[in-house]
Amino acid sequence: MNILLVEDDMELAAILTKGLQEEGICVDSVVLIDEASSYIQMKNYDVIVLDKILPDGDGSSFCYELRKNENNTPLLMLSASSTCDDIVDGLNKGADDYLTKPFRFIELVARVRALSKRSTNMKSHILKVRDLTLNIMSRELKKGDKIIELRNNEFNLLLLLMKRKNSVVSKTEIIDYIWNMENFIDPNLLNVTIYNLRKKIESSKDTKIIHTVRGIGYKIVE
Repeated sequence: MNILLVEDDMELAAILTKGLQEEGICVDSVVLIDEASSYIQMKNYDVIVLDKILPDGDGSSFCYELRKNENNTPLLMLSASSTCDDIVDGLNKGADDYLTKPFRFIELVARVRALSKRSTNMKSHILKVRDLTLNIMSRELKKGDKIIELRNNEFNLLLLLMKRKNSVVSKTEIIDYIWNMENFIDPNLLNVTIYNLRKKIESSKDTKIIHTVRGIGYKIVE
């Protein structure tokens, strides 16, 4: 598990970092929001542990910006304030959990592990190949920041190929997965679906994403 700790209390940060590492958790520790932004751009984290008050800004506002930019990494907010208004503000700004100082270390670890499991479950619903991101739960495809509308057959075809990326999927398996062999009548239907999907996810400047393996089937290449 990899977490980013954003805490300006150097003594507390050192204690938490050492303790988390002893629990087998990899920790990057920073003091400033600006530093945290740089780390988040360079690396994917399972959990972010964020202090609410930092030298260069408000943790709640930073959390809000992350969510606005579609960064949904589970986030545990730390704060010396236990007032209902502050807790509600943090959660409304996008924090997944809130822990008030002082806290017991074992409670922090338990909450971080719980958030990490949630992160793993969320990631299992997201498939990525190059600049394509397919959300299985919402059935939404993005090419970069652009949403691509897919017909049901196109979605199911892309889902199968992305799940098996870099591996050849036979025409027979594709047909059975999408239409069921017993109900499949038109032999050109697969070719048409492949053609339409390619038009939507490939552009002239791209190398091909979906490759034809003659006599066998298709594969999607990372």
